[in-house]
Amino acid sequence: MAALGMPFFRTALIACFLLAGIHAYLGFHVVRRGVIFVDLALAQMAALGVAVSVVLGHHDNNLLTYALALGMTFVGAASFAWLRSQERRHVPLEAFIGIVFATAQAAVFLVLEKSPAGPEHLKETLVGALFTIDPRHVVKTAVLYAVIGLAHWLLRRPFFEITTDAEAARGRGRRLFWWDFLFYAIFGFVVTSSVQIAGVLLVFGLLVIPAVAGLMASSRTGVALAVGWTFAFVGCVAGLVGSVRWDLPAAPSVLVALSTLLVVMGGVLPFVKRWGRRDSALLKDATARSSRG
Repeated sequence: MAALGMPFFRTALIACFLLAGIHAYLGFHVVRRGVIFVDLALAQMAALGVAVSVVLGHHDNNLLTYALALGMTFVGAASFAWLRSQERRHVPLEAFIGIVFATAQAAVFLVLEKSPAGPEHLKETLVGALFTIDPRHVVKTAVLYAVIGLAHWLLRRPFFEITTDAEAARGRGRRLFWWDFLFYAIFGFVVTSSVQIAGVLLVFGLLVIPAVAGLMASSRTGVALAVGWTFAFVGCVAGLVGSVRWDLPAAPSVLVALSTLLVVMGGVLPFVKRWGRRDSALLKDATARSSRG
């Protein structure tokens, strides 16, 4: 593949794989919890923090920019954890998440309106900078994601209990507010870093689309995660290659590739499952005949 000879392509591919690996996993939790747009809302909150940094003239200060973006995601994390704990039966949590996203998006427009470089920064918050990302930033992100992955591994039992059946987890003594806040706060670290690399749109796509693909393939957690990761990696390669081949923006190309693959999978999967059921029936029939013989 000629594109692999380009240093910027290799860096973008590694960054995309990092994002795909952690977001496909987090997406499983998000989709199963039914809070599909939580990533989009938190990503937009992070983008608002970046916009504030731009207006204050500190965009070149990476540490301050990251702190502002992370602080905004923590506000969102606390809000979502509190709203879920209130059990607002007549108003689903997804409605509040949508309100947070829309308000944060509007605030970004308002904050950047008076900035001379506002349109450029606004575009960056949406589509990121995959092909211009500094390799050192990718290394730092990889270390952060490794730490977050370890935290999720250590806390996998309560997280999966709440994802699978929140009320049963509450009955076993789990304090949902604090576990939800911890989940969304850790999520905030991921989103804050991801938005700076890939933008709001691709971060949302990598969270939801691979998870949906995995759950379409199987309801078993292990199989769904394996399918989701494979799906995300293939989508990253296809999108980035297409971006280089036709000189298109990287993040939107990957997002469109993921969506296209999902459509193809949706068309092919029923036939695969039908063949699988037929083969299983034939095997059972052959086993029954063999036992009778």
